[in-house]
Amino acid sequence: MRSSIALLATIAIAVFFLDPSAGLMKVIVDFDRWEHINGSEIFNVEKLRVRKFNRTLSVLNGTGALLIDLTDKYEYGLSFARSAQGNNQYDAYPMKLASRPFCDFIKTHYHDYQHLFLNFTNLPFVPDEGLCPFPKGEYWVKDAFIDSSVIPIVVPEGFWRCTTELRIIETGEIVARGEMYVKLTKEYV
Repeated sequence: MRSSIALLATIAIAVFFLDPSAGLMKVIVDFDRWEHINGSEIFNVEKLRVRKFNRTLSVLNGTGALLIDLTDKYEYGLSFARSAQGNNQYDAYPMKLASRPFCDFIKTHYHDYQHLFLNFTNLPFVPDEGLCPFPKGEYWVKDAFIDSSVIPIVVPEGFWRCTTELRIIETGEIVARGEMYVKLTKEYV
């Protein structure tokens, strides 16, 4: 009897601290910066900036230009790395959106997550059948933030780098690359 009470108490404690649906722990994601590494002949993002929105939230603002139509000639993907201490020593993390032909990426990943950012930008809505080619043009973003409710509670705290790469499929050459840096923290509510 005593061991079953101890087991139930252990389960209750585990649920208390680990169940994100219990609303006891909140993930907070705060933008740090965006770096455009190469690809200025494809993207012009000089006018994108991260700014402090309020005491607890940073947002992305500005205008960027896509200078060419993007087709399945290219593949696109995202990878993640984490720095536990924030000392710029990032370790690759086994979480990513694998590279795939651009139109396929837009039809799947972009389509699945577009509800998170379409309120902040004039990026095109992608219907179920996809959007190919992705049209060149000038796109703006206003007070965009990361909805932390989509981040699994098991993702560890720390400083994170998300690397985006656009490659030519035929040659594998990286023609555009950028990195977004965020700080992920958790707090009990």
